[in-house]
Amino acid sequence: MKKAFTLIELLVVIAIIAILAAILFPVFAQAKEAAKKTADLSNIKQLGTANAIYQGDNDDLFPLQAGQDLTGVWGYNFNKYVPYDWAGANSTPAARLQYSQGFALNTIQPYVKNYDMLSNPGASAIEYQPTTTIAAGKSKYTTNYAFNGLLTAYSSTAIASVAKLPVWTEANGKIAGKGWGFANPALTCTTANAGCTYVPCGGTGNGSTSGMYSTYNGGSYWIYSQGQNWGLADSHAKFRRVGATLSPGASDWRNDPWTGYNSNGTAGSYWYDGCHAWLFRPDYDFSL
Repeated sequence: MKKAFTLIELLVVIAIIAILAAILFPVFAQAKEAAKKTADLSNIKQLGTANAIYQGDNDDLFPLQAGQDLTGVWGYNFNKYVPYDWAGANSTPAARLQYSQGFALNTIQPYVKNYDMLSNPGASAIEYQPTTTIAAGKSKYTTNYAFNGLLTAYSSTAIASVAKLPVWTEANGKIAGKGWGFANPALTCTTANAGCTYVPCGGTGNGSTSGMYSTYNGGSYWIYSQGQNWGLADSHAKFRRVGATLSPGASDWRNDPWTGYNSNGTAGSYWYDGCHAWLFRPDYDFSL
């Protein structure tokens, strides 16, 4: 005699499967998130290694936050193409190409050799200049890793605390830019045909002030587990919790660059010394 499930037995099996799914799906999601976080940390670490090799070839100086055009103007406040020539010389002003060519994410590329490593895994991307023609044989690449622009052309030997100073962060947030990027924070360098390096608060001229940009499209600063992976000046990488407390002004300025977080992990402001973003200053020894 043939046997079959009764309706009650079938409902019991379905209920058990539903319970197991409810238990396991969050575990799978956490495992996937952990895998992305690990891959992201590896990307940041490799950027730090590439940066160290770049310094070895360039008198121990860090790369630039932006290049100069042929008249000596610094492109510190422009979005930079990644790669610098994806739009081609006939599709964009020459100055933009020159600003982009000197941008850190492009200049360290010979040491990275992989444009796909310039964004955290799984980040959604904002298209940049969607109507601009892409040059033959070129592609736009997605970026959201931010270079500490206060280190522009700065000597690694002059850093006060190499194990704590951030070089590569996710200050541009959880949303990435397709075909573009910028340093964050960035030095203000308005004088053409003059140097552009960090000047401590109280000084004058190029590099005596700086600023931080908000995240791409208002994206969250929480990349993974309410935090970010950072690459430090000694080339090691580690996870950094940000926005641990959401009360305005309550974040720890010794460890968290931003403050005034909302419930989505977007900050309203950043800590600074009156001239520069506090935790990104190369002469800060992190003791105060």
